Amino acid sequence: MSQTSFVPHYTLAEYGQRLAEHFIMERSEGVLEVRFHTNGAEVLWSMELHRALSQMFQAVGQDPENEVLILSGTGDLWINKRDMESYHAHSAVSYDIWYRDSTKLVENLLWAVDIPTIAAINGPGFHTEFGLLCDLTIAAEDAIFFEPHFSVGVAPGDGQFLVYQTLMGLKRANHVMYLQDQGITAAEALQWGLVGEVHPREKLMPRAREIAAQLMRQPRTVRRLTTQIARRPLRRAIQNDFGMHLAHELFGVHESPRSLSHFEKK
Repeated sequence: MSQTSFVPHYTLAEYGQRLAEHFIMERSEGVLEVRFHTNGAEVLWSMELHRALSQMFQAVGQDPENEVLILSGTGDLWINKRDMESYHAHSAVSYDIWYRDSTKLVENLLWAVDIPTIAAINGPGFHTEFGLLCDLTIAAEDAIFFEPHFSVGVAPGDGQFLVYQTLMGLKRANHVMYLQDQGITAAEALQWGLVGEVHPREKLMPRAREIAAQLMRQPRTVRRLTTQIARRPLRRAIQNDFGMHLAHELFGVHESPRSLSHFEKK
């Protein structure tokens, strides 16, 4: 008989170093904290981060030493500014950068990460869809949730609007998407079912760690299997509609290239 062995998984030291440009990762007793950043400060949204998020979720999910994931930003903002040099460098609408990266970001969070996920929305920002797709989402008191696409001339297909529709209902989501340029406050997000708790910023991460410790009290298999049940409605929504949403957004950008330039106003 031939002797075989399991291929070893990538360790936190390995993928943490590989992804260090975009994420600060620390793990204690199975709880992995991941903060996105740019040069150690508040993050700039870029095409490179767009791809790195899907890579990070895949790396975290394959590591059996991760038992709970806490995801947050750096500083007082979630994601509030863009790296426009990155946008201009990758302005061509391409399959790999726009379609594949966009789909894998969401799919890898929902399907590749088999552990409970907690998002701590640390302040105002856009691209909160992956924070809202986490199993548990808590927010700072001054957090504001945006769906800016329609207001800047882009069809809202990258997942944010679909998550809004799924979590807070069609009419309210439509109203926010079409008309509410000022975004959704943390208090509204709590009332409308986008988040589960709202806290002063200084208490946000301590509360996330407290929640993680509570989850860790349950057996490992129970924790992991529970994620499969908890995520099923969101997985169903993504499976059914996300490809259609994204294709419509990208077609709109292709037909109206000036739409992309409107992001510079935000």
